[in-house]
Amino acid sequence: VRAGAVLVDTRPLRDYATGHLRGAVSIELREAFATWLGWLAPPGQQLIIVRGDDQDPAEIAWQAAKIGLDDVLVELTGGATAAVAAGLPMARTALVGPGDLDGVRVLDIRQRGEFEAGHLPGAHHIELAELTAPDRVPVADQPIVTMCGHGERALTAASLLERAGHRDVRVLVGGPDDWAEAHGASLTTGS
Repeated sequence: VRAGAVLVDTRPLRDYATGHLRGAVSIELREAFATWLGWLAPPGQQLIIVRGDDQDPAEIAWQAAKIGLDDVLVELTGGATAAVAAGLPMARTALVGPGDLDGVRVLDIRQRGEFEAGHLPGAHHIELAELTAPDRVPVADQPIVTMCGHGERALTAASLLERAGHRDVRVLVGGPDDWAEAHGASLTTGS
C-alpha cells in the first residue's frame, strides 16, 4: 500500500461499514463489480483484494480478468480478520436511515438521469465515477451523507471520500424513494 497499491474491499455493505482497513475502496462483489472496478481502479496500480470468507476468489479474479486487471490483482490472505489480528488500522462507516438526514449535507452520487428523475430537495449531485478526480471531491468541512438508489454505490463513494480525508461520512441505506416515503414528501426533479 505504501508503494501505491490500492485496497479494494469486496464485502457487502454492512460488513464493510462495521469494520474495514483504513483507506480501502469499497466495491461490493455483485453484478456490476467489474464495471465499477474498471472505473475506479487506477490504471497500472496493484490491487489488493479484501473479501469475505463466503465470497469466491475465482469470481473476483474472473471479474477483474474481464476488464484486463488480472495481472495487478492479489488477495490479502485472511481478509479483514487477519488485518484486525495484525493490528492494521481499521475504520468504520456509519449507516443511516432516511429519517436521519435533517441538517446534514447530502451527496447523491447516482448517474445524471437517475438524479434528474427524482432526488432529495437540496441534494448535491456528483456522479460516483467523478469522485476519483481530486477537483470534484467536496471540501471536508462538515458531515456528509452519500446516497444512491440502495446504498452500495453510496458506500463506494463514502470510501473514496474517506480516502480523500473526510472523517465524518455516513451512508444512506436506501434511496430517494425511501426518503420520500419516510417523510411523506415529494422528490425534486430536474437538475
